[in-house]
Amino acid sequence: MAQTGTLPKPQLRGLLASRLKINATAAFAFCISMAVGWKFLFAEKRKQKYLDFYKSYDAKADFERMKKAGVFQSVRPDGEIGTLD
Repeated sequence: MAQTGTLPKPQLRGLLASRLKINATAAFAFCISMAVGWKFLFAEKRKQKYLDFYKSYDAKADFERMKKAGVFQSVRPDGEIGTLD
């Protein structure tokens, strides 16, 4: 049971150009959608978290807490300036 018909001719010229138009358009649309998705799903939430943190952040109180804990080598917990050995 063989079909008696002719096979379509392959595209020998301009194949790269015709496929490139389709693939480049699809890649561009995919990249734009991923960039917009990243911005609204991750970046905006992260920015808001930073803003919320720094609204109530007190750097001087944080420094005093770390100084009392002995984190710094140059400042002793009692406030005296130490020497670097």
